[in-house]
Amino acid sequence: ETIIKLLYNIGSRKEVDQYIRHFSSVQSHQFAVIKVGGAVLTDDIDTLASALTFLNRVGLYPIVLHGAGPQLNKLLEDAGVEARYEGGIRITDEKTLEVARGVFQQENLKLVEALERLGTRARPINGGTFIAEYLDREKYEFVGKIVGVDKGLIESSIRAGALPILTSLAETRSGQILNVNADVAAGELARVLKPLKIVYLNEKGGLMHGKTGKKIDVINLDEVRGCSFFFCF
Repeated sequence: ETIIKLLYNIGSRKEVDQYIRHFSSVQSHQFAVIKVGGAVLTDDIDTLASALTFLNRVGLYPIVLHGAGPQLNKLLEDAGVEARYEGGIRITDEKTLEVARGVFQQENLKLVEALERLGTRARPINGGTFIAEYLDREKYEFVGKIVGVDKGLIESSIRAGALPILTSLAETRSGQILNVNADVAAGELARVLKPLKIVYLNEKGGLMHGKTGKKIDVINLDEVRGCSFFFCF
């Protein structure tokens, strides 16, 4: 109600009604893919949950994929594990992968619980969506390059009336879990689901180019296949 009132203050009632009808008329899973940075989950989880709840209450099912970079860095530091990067990509050894799996599950559950406290059904999806191959096993160890997306769990979640909340871990076809870049994963989801919008929420206020360090103004999803253009979580 508060958000609708705000919209009415920005535009006429007719304009707002047309906007809501337009987005409510698309297939639920084609509304938006929203990638949420780990810092947002730490600093603004209640605001995020309220915004997602609003979208859901007007009949939309945004597909949420989150990172957990700051949380992972803190746990690795506490465990005495030095974070190593090569070309902006986190080198993920067995210990780092083990910690990453735990922190992703923890942060995923935090967002699901925040949504459900507001009466919004949500489903944690910690795997089974992204199919990957090793990016360069010798160089990056357990880091993957996404080669396929299985949207079955996402569609099942929406049919059940729950928002799908995904982590950015992937699996090889043989079942090995790999760390993949969350920004790239969101792009791959958008390529398959073809939503009206793809939204990136992070503390930097945008996507940063992994080589130039500058904010990216326009994204061509056909170019978001590798991990080299973005900072990994």
